[in-house]
Amino acid sequence: MGRWTLLPRGVSATLLVVLAALPAALAANSSGRWWGIVNVASSTNLLTDSKSLQLVLEPSLQLLSRKQRRLIRQNPGILHSVSSGLQSAVRECKWQFRNRRWNCPTAPGPHLFGKIVNRGCRETAFIFAITSAGVTHSVARSCSEGSIESCTCDYRRRGPGGPDWHWGGCSDNIDFGRLFGREFVDSGEKGRDLRFLMNLHNNEAGRTTVFSEMRQECKCHGMSGSCTVRTCWMRLPTLRAVGDVLRDRFDGASRVLYGNRGSNRASRAELLRLEPEDPAHKPPSPHDLVYFEKSPNFCTYSGRLGTAGTAGRACNSSSPALDGCELLCCGRGHRTRTQRVTERCNCTFHWCCHVSCRNCTHTRVLHECL
Repeated sequence: MGRWTLLPRGVSATLLVVLAALPAALAANSSGRWWGIVNVASSTNLLTDSKSLQLVLEPSLQLLSRKQRRLIRQNPGILHSVSSGLQSAVRECKWQFRNRRWNCPTAPGPHLFGKIVNRGCRETAFIFAITSAGVTHSVARSCSEGSIESCTCDYRRRGPGGPDWHWGGCSDNIDFGRLFGREFVDSGEKGRDLRFLMNLHNNEAGRTTVFSEMRQECKCHGMSGSCTVRTCWMRLPTLRAVGDVLRDRFDGASRVLYGNRGSNRASRAELLRLEPEDPAHKPPSPHDLVYFEKSPNFCTYSGRLGTAGTAGRACNSSSPALDGCELLCCGRGHRTRTQRVTERCNCTFHWCCHVSCRNCTHTRVLHECL
């Protein structure tokens, strides 16, 4: 094991991991410790996983905490799963917000999501939740696939489950995924301020959503394809389904502040709680996303806020929704241009074995924000 060099502390953000397959790509850690994984070995930062792939900590980025390194060593094969989960989370974030002013922009380097992660707004809440969910989802699936040496399928559901079905098969190990996600992603969160509570709450909301969206799958057994008996197991939702739920909770996120018990006798733990800013609202549930700061409008470029603006973004001139030119362009108007596009069309399969297509050219109308 090589020497670990402590680097200056960076900005507070979700745990961002440089993905093994993409040296420049990152994901976030709520600890604010930035770390990277690249495929270029170095004598000072070598970390080898169970598959003998040399995964290295990028020396220009901050490192994993001691607890995170210990968790990786105790669970051979899990580093690939964490990296895969974070890649999937970044893709899902971009998909869910592709038609909004904030479209989950990312950039190469140690600050993947930019300065937005320093704030306490809705967008920060979603980033924390989806990255936490991505890690939990990927680890739980990897357990059932046999990719992690320290876990397997969840075999606790056994025996009869109903009059015509019984538990069996290989259930995805959501309990291991949630436990590892909580230990790994939350481990670097320090402090007792409002941001600390917000980060932990949104991390847990992401994991809880993966758990609550699990579904039962069954396979029929019987003569001639009949379904006299079924074997059933629990299957993870797709990350798209998780992203859909979290985006809806983004829209309905709760603005919170420190809870005040109103008593000097209250313990420190009791004081560390979130309450709705509006007393008429219900306290946030474990499924809800929470924030404490108003979002920027994301309409124009701001180096201070780290917003790119919507100038040049494609918009839908006929839509009254968020992707429409009126809302997406923030009332600045839009330009329209035409573009000639050549695509393959009228494809035919020929036996055996090739496909022939024609090239079709058509004109596409594009609308862009001013």
